[in-house]
This record gives sequence, C-alpha cells and structure tokens, in this order.
Amino acid sequence: MKILLLGEYSALHKNLKEGLQQLGHDVVIASTGDGWKKIEPDIDLLYHGRLKKIMRRIYPLSKIKYMSGFDVAQLINPFVFYGKFYPSRYFIEQIAKQNNRLFMLAAGDDAYFWKYSSKVLRYSAFDDFLKYDLKSPEYYMQKNKAFEFNDYVISRIVGIIPVMYEYEVAYQYHPKRRPTIPIPMNTEKIDYIPNVPQKKLVVSHGLNRYGTKGTRYVEAAFEILRHKYPNDLELIISEKMPLDQYLALMRRTNIVIDQTSSYSCGVNAIYALAMGKVVLGGAEPESLRSLGVSRSPVINILPSSESIVEKIKMLLERKGEIEHIGHESRAFCEKVHGHISVAKRFIEAWNKDW
Repeated sequence: MKILLLGEYSALHKNLKEGLQQLGHDVVIASTGDGWKKIEPDIDLLYHGRLKKIMRRIYPLSKIKYMSGFDVAQLINPFVFYGKFYPSRYFIEQIAKQNNRLFMLAAGDDAYFWKYSSKVLRYSAFDDFLKYDLKSPEYYMQKNKAFEFNDYVISRIVGIIPVMYEYEVAYQYHPKRRPTIPIPMNTEKIDYIPNVPQKKLVVSHGLNRYGTKGTRYVEAAFEILRHKYPNDLELIISEKMPLDQYLALMRRTNIVIDQTSSYSCGVNAIYALAMGKVVLGGAEPESLRSLGVSRSPVINILPSSESIVEKIKMLLERKGEIEHIGHESRAFCEKVHGHISVAKRFIEAWNKDW
C-alpha cells in the first residue's frame, strides 16, 4: 500500500512508518517536524523564509500535489497544521478528495479531548495547562468553533484511532471511533543496556510543558528528596532539547518520571521503557485495559509530590531490583509497543470495512 502520514508528535508517525516499511509498504510523512524536536519529515510543511506569520499558514497548500494518490492517509490530529481553522479546512478537504481513505488519530490536543475527557477522568492536566503553560483562563480548544472544526474533520474521515485511554473515552460514543492502538516504538533502533545503579540513583524528568507534564509536583518532590537523600540520588529536570540529545541524557538515567497527571504513558515514557529504564508515570487500570494488558512495569503515580517521593523511596529500598524492572520495561515495550506489531494493527484497521 501507499500510505501518507500527516503530522508528527514525538516521532510517533516516524516509528509507525518504520514498522510499515518493514512490512513492505510505501510510506511518506508530511509534517512541520514537531517544533523544537526537529523530527525530519519526507515532505517538509514548515515554511523557513520571511513573513512566517502569514506564509506558514498557506505554505502547506503548495505541497498538496505531493500528497495525493495514496491508498491511506492519516492525520495525527484534526488540528495538525498552523492556522487552526483557515486554511486548514481547505487543506483537509483536498487531502480527503485526493486520497482513497482518510483516517485520524486521537492524539494530542483536540476539542473532543478537552470537552469529554475531563468529565470521565478523576484527574488530568487541563487546569495546570491553562495556569502554567497557556497562562489564560480559556483555551481555544474549549470553544464552539474548535469543536465544529473538529467535527468537520471527522466528517471527512473513515475512522478515528485513539492511541491511549484518555482519547478512547473522549470519543467513546462516536460511531467512527475504532479500537485503541498503542503508540509504536522501533526498539530495534534503541539500545537496551542493563539498568545497573551506581552509587547514586539517577532520576530524570523532561521539562517541555510545565503544566501538562506536572513538573511542579516533580520540583516539589525533588526538593524533599534532595534534603532527605543527599548522598543517594542525582535528580535532573532537563530543559527542552532535540530528541536525539534528550535520548542521550536518558541513557545515563536509572529512573524516568513521565507525566504526573496522566492515566497512560506518553511517547517519552515509551522511549524510556525501550531503553530499560524504570518509569514513573500513568499506569491506571483503565489504561492497561485499553492497551489490552493486565499488568505493566510502569509504576503509577498521582499528581502529587507525596506520590513521587513515596515511589522513589520505595525504589531506593529496592535498589537491587532495578535492573530486573528495567529488563521488564524493555520486554513490555517490545510486546505492546513494538513498531512492527503495531503497524500490523494499523493495516488491519485501515483495511477493515467498519
């Protein structure tokens, strides 16, 4: 099949492409590179010249001719391009017309996620995102115009594929929702090194969206842990950096703290699992059921500094088990998120007559 993947989040589509290619499919990614992560696409939709405010909105239109004639096209999100609504509506219309079947992932921010997930989840990062990241009482995803655009995109697609529980519940009553398919990870490109602690346990947390990631809880926990275990822990909060640099930092880490306010693991946590790290993040029972598993090596945390301190203290007391937990992390990632098995599930979903 000829497959077009539109948009990118933390190399999700890049990993999916590599799985699809190993299955013999012809795959093209068109994206803006996911901002500072600089994930290189096949078709670059990011305008690099002057007048960026205007040109970045219309530049993708000049690339439509290279994005036609595919058996399947998949949007990573309904709000995948600059401009929010215009000229995105025209762009989506042309992509739908010029390709055989158009699908959409439920991933990242969209209007359904904002409207419905908060009504189901016991906790989330919505409030912290507004307060710390957006610094505003309201987000455009909460407005009727965004919901109407979200619905318009859905009207042009065959199906919606959630990548985790939070998105599954956002679309749980929509007739176009398909079964959840986990985020893919090409573990063949990620070296597994036994996670053997040295004198100090190295604990890291990647800072890119302060509110969304729950970094304030991590900061508060680290303050407590520094005073309580000054000789036992090295605590790192890393700033934004390209993906390759971030992965290099993670290689020397024993424990990775992912999002504190999520039921599920994001791409960052899945990279850490592939590397054999101990992961603190989202592993609620609902999330595991969504992935089709009964257990996970991920240590579930809640959005509180106390929860993080408690789990780090437990790992210090079980320091001798960290290598084993890291081995389980890698095995879990290969089984649940392996890029080839996940790619097969996408092929099945795209080809099925629902």
